[in-house]
Amino acid sequence: MGFVQIIISATNTSFVRGFMYRNVSFRRSIQFAILILISSSVFATDDFITEHSYLQELPVVLTASRLSQPLSESPSSMTIIDRQMINASGFRSVVELFRLVPGMYVGNAGANTPFVSLNGVTDQFSRRMQVLVDGRSVYLPPFGGVEWNGLPLSVEDIERIEVVRGPSAASHGTNSFYGVINILTKDPSIVDTDRLTLTKGDMGITNVSAQHGRTEERLDYRLSYSYRADNGDNPEVLNDSSSNRILAMRSNFRVNSNDTFEFQLGLNMGEAGKGTKGQLEKDPFRTVSTRNDFQMVAWRHSWDSGDESKLAYYRINRNSTDPLKAINWNVNPTVFGADISKSSRQDIEIQNTTQLWHDNRVVWGGGLRYDFAEQPLIFSTIHGLNQSRVFVHDEWRPIESTVLNIGTMLEDDGAGHKNNSPRVSVNYHIQPQHTLRASFATATRNPVMAEMYLTAGKNQYWSRAYVPPKNPLSPERITSKEIGYVGHFGQWSLDGRVYYEKVRDIVGLDFYADLSNLADPKSSFKNLTDGIFKGIEVSADYRWVTGRVNLNYARQQASCHFSSYPTQYFNALPISATQTLAQMLAQAYQSDYLGLCSESVPVNSASILLNQRLSETVDFSTGYYFRDRVRVNDVYSALPAESPMHRVDIRLAKEFGQKERPGGGEIAVVLQNVFQDNYTAYGNVQQVANLLFKRRAYLTASVYF
Repeated sequence: MGFVQIIISATNTSFVRGFMYRNVSFRRSIQFAILILISSSVFATDDFITEHSYLQELPVVLTASRLSQPLSESPSSMTIIDRQMINASGFRSVVELFRLVPGMYVGNAGANTPFVSLNGVTDQFSRRMQVLVDGRSVYLPPFGGVEWNGLPLSVEDIERIEVVRGPSAASHGTNSFYGVINILTKDPSIVDTDRLTLTKGDMGITNVSAQHGRTEERLDYRLSYSYRADNGDNPEVLNDSSSNRILAMRSNFRVNSNDTFEFQLGLNMGEAGKGTKGQLEKDPFRTVSTRNDFQMVAWRHSWDSGDESKLAYYRINRNSTDPLKAINWNVNPTVFGADISKSSRQDIEIQNTTQLWHDNRVVWGGGLRYDFAEQPLIFSTIHGLNQSRVFVHDEWRPIESTVLNIGTMLEDDGAGHKNNSPRVSVNYHIQPQHTLRASFATATRNPVMAEMYLTAGKNQYWSRAYVPPKNPLSPERITSKEIGYVGHFGQWSLDGRVYYEKVRDIVGLDFYADLSNLADPKSSFKNLTDGIFKGIEVSADYRWVTGRVNLNYARQQASCHFSSYPTQYFNALPISATQTLAQMLAQAYQSDYLGLCSESVPVNSASILLNQRLSETVDFSTGYYFRDRVRVNDVYSALPAESPMHRVDIRLAKEFGQKERPGGGEIAVVLQNVFQDNYTAYGNVQQVANLLFKRRAYLTASVYF
């Protein structure tokens, strides 16, 4: 069957036909994406495909199902960002690498507070996406999400990143709502050299990174240290400078041929500027200190039958000190001391992989987790949650051309929420290098501590007062349907999907939830809206002897409606001679919650990363990153949305000696936003809503010894 026939077959199902023709613009987008794929296949004629390339396997992935699988047999669409792409991008931060993922939004609440979101409702905390580092969740209470700048992790330590683009709660639990990011660091068994990397550039950019690694008969280890600092993007308006000192260790100890212990440690000591010009009382310039650390130990046993068991324990911890909130906001420092924010997570998990028959294997296990948060300014008491889970995933090949993935996870979050998150997919190999996938998945997002228990007086933490919800919050729930294609044509690798996701009971801010004191109205959280998110994503990767190009495109649409009205939505209490509170709230919620929902995802986004070897020792790469306008959830209608982005980056590198061998190294210059595209970033106050991302350059030198 030819490539065009495969695409036609993929789009001829009743699900896809209905999905396409409900919306003309989506139909055109799908047709455009198909044309890209078809035109790409011109380079992959039968004469061009060698026997080797025909038999070449697609990349093996680990994250989607917890099983090692070829990408074509994964139950969900995935993006792989490998080491070559990381180098070619020239990015200094982990978060910027996600610009290479179709449909993923990358934002900054200041240069020192980056955040990411995939496909659905966008906010600062990434509460709806699970983030793992070497399989270890870095999702922290009380607000949920990830403090990206505080991770004990540097870009130089990353081997590759796997991104699951779709609900994956069946494998990774409650917050794997829109997808999963799994950052895989370099295994110490492949690091047997020492490295020193220095970076210096505009806006105070300063990086120092050092690595020491050794591989021995029974023990492998890697030690790394890095210092990362800059002055921020617009220091005259927004105090968003930062400095971080990171120490990390990873080691493997082989007891015998069947048993291996893995140890990991990490520490990030950071300082971040906070404050906005013109906000002297609410948000003055100051420095917030943070400490993030983790410890992990895992035992892996290989059975004589070929099965495998793994037992892992980890602890992550975060302390933060904000001098404004500890002293100036009517708080007695002798009571609360220096550490006004403490949170931690402890987790123990057992996982077993069993080959039931030659065509059937299963991974199963369970875990216990304890989340802790102490933050006196927003919680009246210390909070801890004991959580438990069990999971199972079965991969069955009923016939040679078909793979069935089915699994689920049962969870109890310790706050009264018990969830079941099934997922099923069928992968059909039309030919060895052409696969169609149909999948159905569900997932939940349990409310985080702040949504359930937040208690803050006016001007104690924010300008507004908060109370816990009057009625207990329900978990957000998503159902996702997807049709996908994975193909391989010689040097071309292609991936595409069409998806339709329905989200119920989205938690939003319930203004004026408590009017018992009209002089001090209080807000809360409530399950307020349902949403529908649909889209198309296409990725293509083409390689030749001296280079590579990676292309991504996504088109998305979002719509919302109320599932439950705000508490005071129908309150007739007059607030002026001509308007009642109900009228004011109705207008605000209609515009800011429903009217702006469609702007919570960029309609179109794309990236192109080109890497070309100019000579044996000179390497050139350039990246183009495009995104339509978008509005993060807490940027209301009175403020402008983020403008469209058309950004170009360039990297030129010169190698000397033998790279990654003693005496070898590299010198590279990176220029970001080459043509000074005047795009704006996230801004939820007027002073920063129109700030521009400035052109910048920096020089990096690495040497191995």
